[in-house]
Amino acid sequence: MNKDKKVFVSIYCKIFTDSFSTEMVNEDATGQEIYEFLMRDALQCFDENGQLLPGDCHLWYLGCNEKFGHLALEYDLWSWNIGESSFDNVEAFVSMLYEKEVISRQQFRTLMDKITKGRLIDNMYDIKDYLICKREGRSWVKRPGAEKFRSDMKQRVFEVERSFRDKGYQFYK
Repeated sequence: MNKDKKVFVSIYCKIFTDSFSTEMVNEDATGQEIYEFLMRDALQCFDENGQLLPGDCHLWYLGCNEKFGHLALEYDLWSWNIGESSFDNVEAFVSMLYEKEVISRQQFRTLMDKITKGRLIDNMYDIKDYLICKREGRSWVKRPGAEKFRSDMKQRVFEVERSFRDKGYQFYK
């Protein structure tokens, strides 16, 4: 692994009112910079007292957001639309970083462990509750229906689209 080697990368997803960092959109970055970005807190979770909850890494939002996003590494691209986020995309991206020797074996393992934890949460709106459980030393149990939030979002968008079509609007893609 060449620690100074820079690769083209683009990492982004739309969360809330566009509050995901754009720091790694269309950038040339080292493996260390990419790793640190994926692991760094996204600063989106607050407890009931308004205190920032540490630990909501960027990587988790990429795998379980409700809107759209993309991951690009040189000429490889993983992108998704509303309700289609997946930790499978994040895992493929991280695996490619390792295959291309952009990140170390230890960084790869750490990122894969974070992906495993993210799969346990599986819904960006549950990250806060997961972090509170972790802070309080309680075990985390995935919420019933957590895996349905993506399909629920797609259904809502479909219904809005249908409503507009019924009123004569046209959609162009």
